[in-house]
Amino acid sequence: MNLAAFSSDVAASVARLRLLARALGYFRADAGRVGLAMGLLLASIGINLLKPWPLAILVDSVLGTKPYPSWLPSQMPEWTQPGQLIAIIAASLALHLAHSAVCAGHVYLSISVGLRGLRRVRDEVFGRLQRLSLRYHHGTEAGDVIFRAGTDTAAFQILFQQGLLIVVSATGTLLFMAVMMAQLNLYLTAVALVAVPVLLVSLKVFGGAMRSRAMIAQRAEGKVYSLIHQGIIALPLVQSHARESHEQRRFTAHTEQARQQKMAQQGLEVFFWCAISVVLAACTLGVTWVGAQQVLAAKLTLGELLVFLAYVAQLFEPLHQLSQVGATLSSASASTRRVFEILDTPEEVKNRPDARPVHQGRDADGPAGLPTSADDMFAPAGAPAMRPGQPLEIYGNIAYDDVSFDYDPSRPALRHVSFKLLAGTSAAIIGPSGAGKTTLLNLLPRFFDPATGAVLLEGVDLRDLRLEDLRAQIGLVLQNPIILPATVAENIAYGKPHATMAEIEAAAHYANASAFIEKLPQQYRTVVGDGGARLSVGEKQRINLARAFLKDAPILLMDEPTSALDVESEAQVVASLFALMRGRTTLMVAHRLTTIRRVDKILVVENGRLTEMGTPDDLIAEAGYYARVVSGQLDPKS
Repeated sequence: MNLAAFSSDVAASVARLRLLARALGYFRADAGRVGLAMGLLLASIGINLLKPWPLAILVDSVLGTKPYPSWLPSQMPEWTQPGQLIAIIAASLALHLAHSAVCAGHVYLSISVGLRGLRRVRDEVFGRLQRLSLRYHHGTEAGDVIFRAGTDTAAFQILFQQGLLIVVSATGTLLFMAVMMAQLNLYLTAVALVAVPVLLVSLKVFGGAMRSRAMIAQRAEGKVYSLIHQGIIALPLVQSHARESHEQRRFTAHTEQARQQKMAQQGLEVFFWCAISVVLAACTLGVTWVGAQQVLAAKLTLGELLVFLAYVAQLFEPLHQLSQVGATLSSASASTRRVFEILDTPEEVKNRPDARPVHQGRDADGPAGLPTSADDMFAPAGAPAMRPGQPLEIYGNIAYDDVSFDYDPSRPALRHVSFKLLAGTSAAIIGPSGAGKTTLLNLLPRFFDPATGAVLLEGVDLRDLRLEDLRAQIGLVLQNPIILPATVAENIAYGKPHATMAEIEAAAHYANASAFIEKLPQQYRTVVGDGGARLSVGEKQRINLARAFLKDAPILLMDEPTSALDVESEAQVVASLFALMRGRTTLMVAHRLTTIRRVDKILVVENGRLTEMGTPDDLIAEAGYYARVVSGQLDPKS
């Protein structure tokens, strides 16, 4: 025997058991309900064992000459035969009704527990996806993630209802019926149980292949979901280039591949079930043959043979269930493994144990107590250190200290970037496409953390601050505004959900959005479509700006907020932008000179490095990248 192969099999089996135990752990909170479901299950097994006996008594004692069992009322033999027949039928009916009621309670309770566990899994997966960094989401296919979170999570409910409960039910039924059958006729019991070792060997032979094929089929199905998601997102591009037929062919190729993988999985499972069905049928015929011989030899009554055959039929049902559980567990295990891949993905950006709370340091009249130069932004040397957990007041003094970052180690996105930005001032980040401008912006709200160096706020490393508090102090205006399928008011108040309607309307007024909102059918209560389908790009951007006005954060980040606008919309949005920037520390990625010229400082980023920094006038005098942009020698979009 190959010891290494045996050890590998044992290790794989242990790993699978741990995976199943972890998956079933999501139902631990419903231990009481699970216990009640198990009690009802055992009760149903017990009642099921009694169901064939009225028929045996009818055949042997009412219609035959065998004495009644001693546990029946002693007066029963004195009843008339029709009375005896009615009593037997009534008892049989009562057993069937009781069994149906107990089974219904068990099934209902099992479904309830299964759905509660499924909700916990989905809640945890969604929460983890919300906390994972943008690096993770940029490196995965959205459709596959949706498939894992929506479809693969259903495997946890399947593991509980069609896995754990079926195993307990089938195993309990097998044990109890084997005992009852052995008391009736030990020889016939041995004939019936020949199927058990055959089943175990079949599970061993087919189990690994079914798990492997299930995993491959799930991946192929996830790819189909990804293509559906991509097709919806890219629909304007596809239609504008008349590429519908091409995309249809590409999608058909992947659905065909998914079909083939699923058929490979299902085909193996069908073959497995057919083989098991043949074995069980052979055992049933064997029991019938041997039992008939014993009845002819007067070693067994006809009623006892009927009871035994009823038990055999019910015995083979749990055996068949156990054979199906193998395929079910193989498929469900593949899905749970894909879900755990999400849950086990480490959070790159998270709070430190001693992270400090953050409070806004502005009063009602605007910035207060601000330093007058970048050199005065931080605590002087020798000043007493802040206690861990001590709240930090935020004014908006920002510093990037020798920051480097990379998505791929072979291609750094940022290299040794350092600059300071005084509270209440504005800076525009410009540079060629792909230079690292948006990445530089994304480090401030900690969508990513730098690989080396640090981003500082009021002289404190962002990683030492509570993440939720930090992000509460930052307003974000994106190039492509995110509009939710909710009312206009709910979209504006997303960052401040308890805002009053007066506050929402005031924010819309400051963003130059109130005019078009009041023309909508239900004004602020109008539900906009998914992604703001009913709104123009300019209208969506003004709602985005209203959201930032309402949040009233001391720090403002903007990523090319006017690049997708026409001239008329841009004029309205730019006016709102500079109103929003007033009194806030603003860092924006921009390419339009009308916006760039009005900031306090310009940062030029090229190939991940900060190559120029200064006021617009200073950079024109340096005759560098910015000067070439202003003179028209370079297109800032390129």
